[in-house]
Amino acid sequence: MIIYGLNPVMEAIRSEPERVRYIGISREHGSKLQKVIAEAKKAGVAVRQLPPEQVDRLAGRGVHNGVVAEVSAGGYADFDDVVEREGTSFVLILDGITDPQNLGAILRVADGFGVDLVVLPEHDSVGLTPVAVKASAGASQWVPVAQVTNLSRTIERLQKGGYWVYGAAGGGDAPSAIDFTGKVALVLGNEGKGIRRNVLEHCDRIVTIPMRGHLESLNVATAAAVLCYEVRRAQQ
Repeated sequence: MIIYGLNPVMEAIRSEPERVRYIGISREHGSKLQKVIAEAKKAGVAVRQLPPEQVDRLAGRGVHNGVVAEVSAGGYADFDDVVEREGTSFVLILDGITDPQNLGAILRVADGFGVDLVVLPEHDSVGLTPVAVKASAGASQWVPVAQVTNLSRTIERLQKGGYWVYGAAGGGDAPSAIDFTGKVALVLGNEGKGIRRNVLEHCDRIVTIPMRGHLESLNVATAAAVLCYEVRRAQQ
């Protein structure tokens, strides 16, 4: 897989250099990218000088800042392995997020608030695409992301492990009315449709962000930031 952009490439080198096959530097940007070149050489990662048009093509015309990297597959974590780790207590479940920009922004939130695991369904959901990786500004290299076949069964598995599962939807309780201490799993839904009914029915409780303006809801990544902050504030 090709990833692109200064921050995603830099964090890939720092977190898992063994997965980085090479980084490609645009010849017209070479003098501006000495830091990433030095980081690559320090980690033993090959550096290639490439024509600007080749970098454009590899990045799919995305905003690449003059640098791309080819990384090997295998970026998904094992759900059971992460959940069973001592210290894992905050899981973020994303039900049907389809916009890679939103997924990237949510991963950035997850890294900022110390989420231990992000869970995606295998179907009807965006995965760790180059666009999502770019939008995460490097966070995708640090936050474990697992794919599962069935979210309802995943929620049941977490509940048996002592987690309280909260679905973000309308008609629920404000975050201030909920005790987020202990093991918490937070479920966020599709950008337009929200959480699917069969998934929402498996949640222990519904949490709703109070809104005082003219719009009824927030962008899903913004909602993730608000609720992740509330969870971590309660757990301090």
